[in-house]
Amino acid sequence: MKHRRNLSKARSPEPRATQRPRRHRAVIAAMMLGLAGVLLLVIWLVPVRPAPQQAANTDRAQTSVESGWTVGMLRPDGLRIIPTGREDASAVLDPQHFSQAEVRHGYWIATQIPAVLNKLYCWCGCENRGVHRSNLQCFEDRMAEDCPVCLGTAEIAYDMTKKGITDAAKIQAAVDVHWGPNR
Repeated sequence: MKHRRNLSKARSPEPRATQRPRRHRAVIAAMMLGLAGVLLLVIWLVPVRPAPQQAANTDRAQTSVESGWTVGMLRPDGLRIIPTGREDASAVLDPQHFSQAEVRHGYWIATQIPAVLNKLYCWCGCENRGVHRSNLQCFEDRMAEDCPVCLGTAEIAYDMTKKGITDAAKIQAAVDVHWGPNR
């Protein structure tokens, strides 16, 4: 018998006091599964609130569906977009990063009249990149770098504001004449 006891001790490296019974392990596993289930249920039930920009885009999309209006269509106020998002130049790329003078000038314009550009629809087709906010958005990435429509829209807006015309609908009408589909 002593010999068998020695063999059982050799098989079991831990002293008997530190070994957990199988039933205890099963209870712990069941508790962990239960906690994981509760956590998943809480995550599933908690309402997700969209970020303010997402909410604005959702509202704009809802308005479009209800009224039949879509981005690019002329609205009663003379605009082709519902202005949203920033109206400042905080996200406009630094004009000095561009080597071509006309591109640099376009990005510089965006830093000068961002609120005006934020109200203008750009005919370049950039709305196909996702939610189209405005011509200002074209200068917040490299879209305008290779796009004469983006640059031209900004140039028209800048020339008109220099002449004292700040009504976005009048500027949009001039942009439409030059870049619109019926030109």
